[in-house]
Amino acid sequence: MKKQPIFTTSFLFLFISNFFIFIGFEMLLPILPAYLLSINATPMQVGLVTTVFTLGAIIIRPFIGYYLIDHKRKHLAIGAGIMLLMITMLYPFLSTIWIFLLLRFFHGTAWGISTTANSTMAVDIIPKARLGEGMGYFSVSTTVGAIVAPSLGILMYNSFSFHTLIWSSALLCLFAVIMLPFIHSATPKQFDKQPFRFMEAIFEKDVWFQSLLTVVTTLGFGAVITFLVLFGEQKGLDHIFLFFFINAIVSTLLRPFTGKWFDKNGPWSIIIVSATLGFLSLIVLSYTTNNHTLILAAILFGAGYGTVMPCLQTWTVQKVSEAKSGAANATFLSSFDVGVGVSAFFLGILAEWMSIAMIFRLVSLSFLIVVLLVYCDYITNKKMNQ
Repeated sequence: MKKQPIFTTSFLFLFISNFFIFIGFEMLLPILPAYLLSINATPMQVGLVTTVFTLGAIIIRPFIGYYLIDHKRKHLAIGAGIMLLMITMLYPFLSTIWIFLLLRFFHGTAWGISTTANSTMAVDIIPKARLGEGMGYFSVSTTVGAIVAPSLGILMYNSFSFHTLIWSSALLCLFAVIMLPFIHSATPKQFDKQPFRFMEAIFEKDVWFQSLLTVVTTLGFGAVITFLVLFGEQKGLDHIFLFFFINAIVSTLLRPFTGKWFDKNGPWSIIIVSATLGFLSLIVLSYTTNNHTLILAAILFGAGYGTVMPCLQTWTVQKVSEAKSGAANATFLSSFDVGVGVSAFFLGILAEWMSIAMIFRLVSLSFLIVVLLVYCDYITNKKMNQ
C-alpha cells in the first residue's frame, strides 16, 4: 500500500508560515528587556516582560482548544497572525511601562492562539499513520526558529536599531499571514460539545502524564536558554553560538529517523533513549571548557531534547479523540510554557547559591526522571495488554 505523502502543498505552506511566526517572535525575546531598561523600567518590571506574556498565553489556550473542536483552524490562525503583526508594530510607539506590559499580555494571547491553531492544523494535514514522522518534521519550524532567532535579534539590534528589529519582525509576520490562506484545512467533524468549564479546559485530563513529562523535560531547555550565554562568558567560550547552531542541525537531521521510529515502535523506546542523551548532554556541557566539548554537548542535546519534544507532542495528540486535538495541543504548549517559566524563576534563585555548571548538573536529573516515568508507563502498558 502506497504511503500517503507528508510534504503536501498545505504542509509546506504551514511549515514556512509557522517558521516565520517563530522567527519573528523569538528574535524579540532577548531584546525587549534591554529596550524596557532603556525607557527607565525597574528590574521588577523587566522581570514581568516574560511573566505577563506567559500568563496571557496560558489563559487563552483553554478557550482556543474548546473553540477548535468544531471550528476551522485556518481562520483562527489568520486572525492570530494579523494580531501578532499589529501588536509587534506598536512596540516602538510605547513609552509608558505599564502600557508596554499590557501589550505584552495581549501579545501572549495572540501567541497562544497562533501556536495552538497552527499545531492543530498540522495534526489535521498529516496522514494519521505517519503522525509521529510528520509532527517531527513540523516541529523543525519551531525548534530551528527558536534557536536561530535570538542570535539574529541580538545581531540586528546591535548593528542597526530597535526600530529596524521591530519592522523586520513585523515583515516576517506579514509573510506568515500571506501564506496561511493557501493551506487546505478540512472543516472539523461536528461533535457534541460539553459545556465549557475553564478549570477543566485549562488542563486536558486525558494527557496529564504527557503534560507532566513536558514540564519536566522543559526544565533542561529552560536552563540552557537562561544561562548558556552567561556560562560561555564565564568559561571564555567565544563561539557559544555553535551550541545553538549544531543543536538545530542535529535535531533537524534526525527527524526522519526518529519520527519513523515513533510510528513503528510507539513513544516509549524513543523517548527513553532521547532523554538519556539529554541527560548526558547537560553533564558534558557542565564540564565544557573548549569548543570540542561544546560541540559534543550540542550534538547530544539536539539528539536528546530535540527528539523528546516532538515525540511528546505527537503522543499527546494520539491520546485523545480527533475532537480534542486542539485541547490536547493547547495543554501541551501550556505545559511547555510552564516548564520554561518555572525553570527560569527557580534556577535564577539557585544561581545566587551555586555555579551555572552545577545548575546544569542538577537540571540534568530532570531527563533521568523522564526516563524513569516513561519506563514505568511502558511496563504498566505492557501488563495491561497481556
